[in-house]
Amino acid sequence: MKDRCANRLRLFKPVVSVTRDKVAYMKLSVLVMLDEGLTQELVSTLLGIGLGTVNKCKQKYDSEGLDKYLDKHYVPYSGKLTDEQLAMLEDEVSAGMYSTCCQINDWIEENFGLRYSESGLRSILRKLDFNYKKTTSVPGGLDSTEQSAFLAQLEPFLAETDTENEVVCFMDAVHPQHNTRSDYVWAKRGQDKEMRSNTGRNRVNINGAMNAHAPEEVTIVEADCINAQSTQKLLEKLLERYKSKESIWVIADNARYYDNKTLREWVGKHPKLQMIHLPPYSPNLNLIERLWKYMRKKVINLHYYPKFDDFRQALMEFFQNIEQYKWDLKSLITPNFQRFSEMPGIR
Repeated sequence: MKDRCANRLRLFKPVVSVTRDKVAYMKLSVLVMLDEGLTQELVSTLLGIGLGTVNKCKQKYDSEGLDKYLDKHYVPYSGKLTDEQLAMLEDEVSAGMYSTCCQINDWIEENFGLRYSESGLRSILRKLDFNYKKTTSVPGGLDSTEQSAFLAQLEPFLAETDTENEVVCFMDAVHPQHNTRSDYVWAKRGQDKEMRSNTGRNRVNINGAMNAHAPEEVTIVEADCINAQSTQKLLEKLLERYKSKESIWVIADNARYYDNKTLREWVGKHPKLQMIHLPPYSPNLNLIERLWKYMRKKVINLHYYPKFDDFRQALMEFFQNIEQYKWDLKSLITPNFQRFSEMPGIR
C-alpha cells in the first residue's frame, strides 16, 4: 500500500516542484491515500493531521476540483532585483508615501517588470531597513531650509547662555479643553475600555514661559483671553522671578499677541528683556510644546472631571506642584530638536 501511494504521488511531482509547498504536498497526499481506499482516520494518523482537516480536504476537492483545491493565491517568484534596482526601490519608498505593499508592487512592476508576493516584498523592505509606522504631522507652511538656518544659531546660543547671569525661556499659549482624552491602556483582547467624556467646550487659557535649562521652572498667567495684555503680565512675572539675572531671553512663535506694536514698545523699555521669534510654522522648535504634551498626559488623558472647576483646579495644581515632575521634565525636555526634511509627495 505504501508503495502504491508513493507511485501515485510521483504523478503530482510537477505540481509539487512548482509550488515547493508542504501544504500542497499534504493536500495531494490526502487525495492519493483516500483514492487507495484508506479510511479518513488512517490518513489522519499517517499524515499527523486532524480528522476534520482530512474531511475538509475531501469536501473541497469534490466541490471545486484540483486547481481550486490547491489554490492558495500564490504569486510565483518572477525574478530578482539587482543591487541597482534595490537602490532605486529604496530611494523611491524613502521619498514617497506608500501605505500598502500593493502600491509598491505596482511601482516595481511598472519600472522593472517584476512582481512579488506580499510576504516576499515585506522581506525585501525589511532588508532595506523599512518598517510600517505612523506618519508625523507637519505644518503645511513649514520651510525646512529656514528652520535649519535658525537651528544652526539656536543650538550654540542655548549652550552659551547656560550661565548664572542669563536665562532663556520658551514662551507659548495653551488652551486645554474640558474633556477627556483617550490614550493607550492594557485591555483584554477583543474587549474595549470605555471612558466618560464631556459635551461642553469650556477651555482654560494659559500663557506660559519655561526655563530652557531648568524646565521645572514654569511661569504662567491664566486669562480670559490670550493677548498682548496677558503676555505683558507674563513678562512682568518673568522680570520679577529673574530680577537677579542680567539678561532674560524669551523665545516665542509669531502669534500676533507676541509681536504686537504696543508690546514691542513696552519690551523696549526693559533692556534685560530680549525677544526672539521662531521661524513660521515651527512648533517643533519650541521646547515648551513638550511641557504641554506632558501636562495633558498627567492631567487630561484618561481623567474625567464632571465639573469645569475641578478640571481647572487640576491644571493649576499641576503647575503649582510641578517640582515633583522635575526629573521627568529634565529627561523629556532637552535641546534635541526634531528636524524636518523636504516633504515627500503623496502617492
